[in-house]
Amino acid sequence: MSDVDQPVAPAELAADACQAVDAILRSARGFERLDDWRDRLLDGLAAAPALPSRRRAALLLRLGLIALLRDGDCATARLTFGEAITLVEDERPGNLLLALRALAGVVDSLAGRLVRADVQLSDAAFCCLGSGGSALARGWLDGALALNRLFRGDAAGALEILADSEAALPPQGPAGLLPPLLCLYAAALQGCRDQVTALSGRIARTAIPERLTLLQAGRHFVLGVAALRGGEALRALVHAEESASAGARAGARLAVQLAALLQVQAMADLQRVDEARARLLHSCPDWTALGLDQLALAGRLELAQLVAGSGELDRARQALAEARALLPLGETLRPLHRGADWLPGLELKLDGHSPSTSGAPPHVRIHTQGEFIVEIKGRRLYDRDWKGQRTRSLLLALIGEGGYKVPVERLSDLLWPDSDGDQALQNLKVALHRLRRLGCAQDEAQVNWVHVKHGRVSLSRSLCWVDAHESVTDLEPPR
Repeated sequence: MSDVDQPVAPAELAADACQAVDAILRSARGFERLDDWRDRLLDGLAAAPALPSRRRAALLLRLGLIALLRDGDCATARLTFGEAITLVEDERPGNLLLALRALAGVVDSLAGRLVRADVQLSDAAFCCLGSGGSALARGWLDGALALNRLFRGDAAGALEILADSEAALPPQGPAGLLPPLLCLYAAALQGCRDQVTALSGRIARTAIPERLTLLQAGRHFVLGVAALRGGEALRALVHAEESASAGARAGARLAVQLAALLQVQAMADLQRVDEARARLLHSCPDWTALGLDQLALAGRLELAQLVAGSGELDRARQALAEARALLPLGETLRPLHRGADWLPGLELKLDGHSPSTSGAPPHVRIHTQGEFIVEIKGRRLYDRDWKGQRTRSLLLALIGEGGYKVPVERLSDLLWPDSDGDQALQNLKVALHRLRRLGCAQDEAQVNWVHVKHGRVSLSRSLCWVDAHESVTDLEPPR
């Protein structure tokens, strides 16, 4: 039998499939071709169980991307990325693990697990401070973090991440257009029309001539958001329809699902109530089945607003309750693409009050003047509650350094002066994780009241109150 007649090993077939999948993703179109390559990847995993962990994780990464982009199936993608992370998480952080962490963060954000995504992406970015990842890996992590901020309505925070990023994604092709696309989204949420126009033109000059159809879908989606925020509902609807059309041509069902929410929102603002309701009743079950709970939640809020406007207050309350039921424990109810007064107005109409804007107590209260007292969710911590003395020392050091944008190297030197750099950073990472877990039950999601961003540690000003910092603020002259 000649060499040509020799069967190709499953491992080689899987490697070829990875290259083909990467090429299709880079082209940003023709995603229907991924269906055949998905079968090849699955065959490779099944036929070569002895593949090294990293090789299997690489195959799973591609399968997760296909599930997410081609199918819009967030639930399957989350399981697939999670399985891949398990295979390599005990290794020293490298580009593969960091890419998987970034993608898992995107999936968690789409699933409404915004706090979990923020915590895990911040920790992954922290790994990049050592020798764990390249500038490219850092770029993907920053993109995932920026998207998380945008879903939380923090456009300024997203722009800060993108502006401060030291990573350099490839300047050409789809990857190079990801940062301007995210900046375009942030500018749309902030209502910066000039910036929207400039960034949109920059993306169009590459995406349209090179037929990067998926990125055309993203551009129209964000332009639709800008129009919606600017009160131009008809323009928003046209952009939403163009986004859905481009997503369908690209074979990317995720883009179509995202555009569907924007279509509903534009129809609602145009008072095309029956069309908007029909679209929601069709799309909400799909979003829930696909694990796109962020869209499902936003859709139910839109439905509540629609039926409340028609006088069906009981049906509206039911839709609002369904939206709240989709919230993971500890998350905050947030609409997408709506102004700050939109949800409080809906809650006031249906509940008689607006809990989203009520003056809730901070998650953490810290008293340093006199006895050092820390209260989490209104309960004081005692010596037995601290998860090691270093956790308490870390919080004291962070407060002593001002509590905001403290370099990790400074904290490492203060707490572990005799350890080498890598070991000190690892010790700090463990202590930060324990600090966030304070006051949490074993099965309870932690709250990210301590941020790590671009090598600097901060106490969240919205979640954490410190008497010493309040006193300093009171003494500052008005600006």
